[in-house]
Amino acid sequence: MKFTVDAKEFRTGLEDIMGSGKYAQSGGVKSGVLSEYVFLDLKDNPVNSTFGLLELWNGDGSYINKIVLDVTILDDSIQNGVLNIKTLLPFLKKMTGEIEVSILDRVIISSLNTEITLPRVNQHPHHEVIQRLYLMDLQLDNEMPQFNGNSFEGSFEIATSDFREAINQCELIGTGVYKLDWNVENMGEVEISSSVIGVKGYTTTASVENGKGDSATVCFTGPLHKFFKGETITFYVKDEFPILLVGEDRLLVKVPHME
Repeated sequence: MKFTVDAKEFRTGLEDIMGSGKYAQSGGVKSGVLSEYVFLDLKDNPVNSTFGLLELWNGDGSYINKIVLDVTILDDSIQNGVLNIKTLLPFLKKMTGEIEVSILDRVIISSLNTEITLPRVNQHPHHEVIQRLYLMDLQLDNEMPQFNGNSFEGSFEIATSDFREAINQCELIGTGVYKLDWNVENMGEVEISSSVIGVKGYTTTASVENGKGDSATVCFTGPLHKFFKGETITFYVKDEFPILLVGEDRLLVKVPHME
């Protein structure tokens, strides 16, 4: 695997794919990351043959995310590789402009006058979970995509800034657990909340566009609101089912939180 990519875009992608933020723990929340590793997959771009596509994957048993970057492919004889993000980031922060990334028996990252050599990581700690979604046909071109062969039943779009603000406020409750109530009788908004039953709670609504399908209520954990950068996020939902969020160049799947 060998490709060239903008150093800042690559660094930002790696920082985002780590999934930094507040995660639910017994008795409260704790700052952490999804994982310090990333699975890379190099692909041809079906829309623009000038560039290739580099997919960044990360995940654990309950949360998987993906980011897609534009790259120039130099060698795709090996299409997959794994990097330790925490080890690599300090070096990338010192690099600018176009860089060349090579992952063979070792990792080599070079620019005009700099070369970094690091050991290769053989496998992502959650390889099997990532591979399951990597190989799954989500059918994103359909009105209702699928997960594991079952279709989602409702979808809507929320402004990224509105979702981020809602979860930021919900984080003040301190449970790290958030509830999303989508009711087709009021398709113009979705209710987002967090609570400690009988003690304290926070509830807000966010405006919704392009609402379709059936009502659903989903509870989830994790800093999903920090992952997206574009203007809007499309939510695909179903009761007691994973939630799928899709943005401009990224997506994530999160299993529901069960009380």
